[in-house]
Amino acid sequence: MAQDKNSLTVILVCCLVVVSIVALVLGIVSLNSQSGEGGGSTNTSNAQQQINIYTQPSNTGINEDRVWLFAIGHYDNVLEYLDERTYTIKGFGPDIIDAVCSIANKNCKLVYDIYENCWDSQAGERPRGGQGLMGGWYDACTGWVQSFDRLLTYYFTMPYKKGNTVALFAKNDSSVTYNDLTNRKVGFLDGWSADEFCLARYTNIAGSMLGTNQIFHYQSADHMIDAILNDQIDVAFGTALAQFTTSLKRISPYPGFENNCEAGGSSMMTRHTSRDLVNWWNDAYQRLVDRGRYNEICEAVHERHGHIPGQTYEEICLGY
Repeated sequence: MAQDKNSLTVILVCCLVVVSIVALVLGIVSLNSQSGEGGGSTNTSNAQQQINIYTQPSNTGINEDRVWLFAIGHYDNVLEYLDERTYTIKGFGPDIIDAVCSIANKNCKLVYDIYENCWDSQAGERPRGGQGLMGGWYDACTGWVQSFDRLLTYYFTMPYKKGNTVALFAKNDSSVTYNDLTNRKVGFLDGWSADEFCLARYTNIAGSMLGTNQIFHYQSADHMIDAILNDQIDVAFGTALAQFTTSLKRISPYPGFENNCEAGGSSMMTRHTSRDLVNWWNDAYQRLVDRGRYNEICEAVHERHGHIPGQTYEEICLGY
């Protein structure tokens, strides 16, 4: 009888072991089925959702509604001037911007600002990037020539205008000669490429490397003209603006006075981080030229802006 009980006990234990093993196997099978194709799909979906969240900005980074801001000033020239009737800035530069942005299908706006916020130079100090463009107030500055100093700081589009003519100016009754500036007081327009560092490159001019007490900067052409007429300075060095050529005497040779201030013509000046702007601008500008629209804009300068003093389209435009 005791032996039967022991046998029954062994049988019951074996049955429990078998049941446990079966339950364990069923549990493993059930777990594998939950973590199989269906479960894997769910986990992969969650992971893919996370990837999509992180990569979405790079796929939709181009905002078609973006407004591209171009800083522009005005100095009463056919290149850019304030139209008092409409109170908008017009000229050759705005005409080019309108045409290029239209071809590129970009929403572009002109933003008026003083030139020094694009590029600044203080008397006797190295020129430098202006706080407006460096600080991202706008995307580019309009119509800035590629000077050697600016190329150290900024990135440029293809030129759409010829480089400037520079000259030395004095009062109409002045006896100062252009090739000797020894002890002369010389004026410069603040922020322009024709600065005291450029003047120092003219090794054929005696005294071209000025002392600090010879350097005077002015915010506008009119202020510098007044300084000459009032004998505050002896000579003005700068781009041959219409204001200078009509109010002062050009004492440097014309033609034949080389421009040592520029490395390239007038372009859109922007930060090195704005390569996308340079790419779409250059592409659209090339199409503008290829379609003949550039020449049309050039040859319409006198008709559209001839009431404002300035250069002719042959002096402004490339290819003439």
